[in-house]
Amino acid sequence: MKRILMTAGVAVLALTTVVAAQGYTFNTNLTVGSRGADVVALQTWLVANGFSIPAIESGAAAKGYFGSQTKTAVMQYQASRGIPNTGFVGPLTRGALNAGGGVVTVPGGTMTTCPAGYVCTPVPGTTNPGTVSGPTGITTPGVAGTLVASLQSTPSNGTSLSKGQEADVATYKLQAGASDMAVTSLQLDFDNRLWLYAGSIKVLDGSTVVAEKSGLTVNDFVEMTAGSQYRLTIPVNYVVARAGTKYLTVHIAMLPSSDRSSATLSIINAIFRSVDGTGVTDSQTIADDRSFSYTGSNNGSVVVTVDATSPLQGLVQVSTSNQTDNVVLAVYDVKVQNTNGVLRSLTLVPHTNGPAVTQLFGDIKIKVNGQTYSASTISSTTVAFTNLSVPLSADVYTPVTVYGKVNQDTNNSLDGAMASTSWAVSGTAGGSSNNPVVEDSSYSTMAVTSGTFVSSDLTYSASSASLSNLSATLGNAITSTLTSVVSYPVTMSFSVTAGNSTLYVAAAPGDALATSTTITGGIASSSLSIVTANPSTLSGDNATYFVVPAGSSRNFTYAGSLKSLYGDGIKTFQITGVYFGTNTTNFSKNTTGSLINYNLGTLKVTPVY
Repeated sequence: MKRILMTAGVAVLALTTVVAAQGYTFNTNLTVGSRGADVVALQTWLVANGFSIPAIESGAAAKGYFGSQTKTAVMQYQASRGIPNTGFVGPLTRGALNAGGGVVTVPGGTMTTCPAGYVCTPVPGTTNPGTVSGPTGITTPGVAGTLVASLQSTPSNGTSLSKGQEADVATYKLQAGASDMAVTSLQLDFDNRLWLYAGSIKVLDGSTVVAEKSGLTVNDFVEMTAGSQYRLTIPVNYVVARAGTKYLTVHIAMLPSSDRSSATLSIINAIFRSVDGTGVTDSQTIADDRSFSYTGSNNGSVVVTVDATSPLQGLVQVSTSNQTDNVVLAVYDVKVQNTNGVLRSLTLVPHTNGPAVTQLFGDIKIKVNGQTYSASTISSTTVAFTNLSVPLSADVYTPVTVYGKVNQDTNNSLDGAMASTSWAVSGTAGGSSNNPVVEDSSYSTMAVTSGTFVSSDLTYSASSASLSNLSATLGNAITSTLTSVVSYPVTMSFSVTAGNSTLYVAAAPGDALATSTTITGGIASSSLSIVTANPSTLSGDNATYFVVPAGSSRNFTYAGSLKSLYGDGIKTFQITGVYFGTNTTNFSKNTTGSLINYNLGTLKVTPVY
């Protein structure tokens, strides 16, 4: 049967004997994650005195590891002894255990000594409890005190560490007030998953190790803020004498075999917990900004290019009554090299020639791996996509298609507007300017190969034209034995679709078409001299232009030839654009006709030898 020891001025009479930690002295603070002989002795004592640890009692777990069930048993014991039931075995709890489980008895059942770690006050009519003491190591029993902690300037920010290296990263000055102050723990909050980079942390007084946490794992940390704040508690048994000053240094050793990408790690907070001569616990928090860097050797990197299917220059017909959705603005390719990755964010830069981006587009989206994501923010300078979680396979180009939702053109303010996007990619591994942000399997940001990739200009109009049914063919060579001239028949065709206005296309091929010819040596010529339309004639046609009525399509076929000397001459020939107009006076390249910049196809001439 257990008897409770009352503290803070109440003596205990007629106590009965309990099972004590016979022959064992607890000198080390213990908490969740602690291992070793102290933990075995603690668990043995707790179970023997009725403080249940189910996993050990059932045989499911061996003694020696301080887990959640052991913490619960310690809390129950502390509550039964009037000790703050935190589950942490510090000076107060160790003092009680070392005095015989918190109760000291003599024949006849009268207390003759005060348990170490307690302050006992005689009560009239009872036996003097004997020695009066404060928490273990304190020489000022019964005296209240404070502890003031501050960050020192050395070591400075930016200590650089590689795998297997270790260094001091922060030093704290501790000043005690009127009482000795027993430091029981140091809590450090990190902004990154430290256990993925470091193997151990030591707390040093000069070269003396005051406390240490080694073999760091995720179980040693508490996630205070998801993804950004991780707390490590280091038990400490250290006394700062009254009116005295001490300096404690945090020393970190990086893992010897880590191949993670480079990263910057910061201590967000340092929290010192201490006990004064009256047994009162004090807590000092230092809002820290001390950082240190890890230089990794992970070769993972990110490459961005423009996909071959990204739209060329052209015209996009938009509506005057509804938004035009799913207009492809660009297609980029992203590849992570050497390792799988996860796309977390990317930022594009929009370019327009007149209306603001937000006036032209109602939304901008990307589609990756079959999933569509809307932009988080759209401004005149950036289109940002954040909070992504897109898996990317190693060494495979993954297309990122950029879509725009073009606003309706109710007052012709968008007629003729042009837009494109660019993607400026850059960033060192672990840096803050990565674009895109791609993480590897261990949450490290990978380096990005720098470059700027720009999509083609697309022109938007509700009253203009669009092209379709594009084709280009090259006939068999016809060789003149008299002149040594090789002639190739050429046919090119396309359909023009009008929007809300009637369009006019020049009848003369030279006025209607923009062409490009590449000649390699010799005398060569190219011409498109014959044009036919389908429908062949429409109301309004004349010798100068063809009419494409509003809301309809008309097909045009151009025929001609490419000529060169035998064995030499033209290499390629292509139509690069079509001129058109919305009135009868401005429709050709010789006036002010609008140009649809579009590659209709490339014809290659192979000389005959």
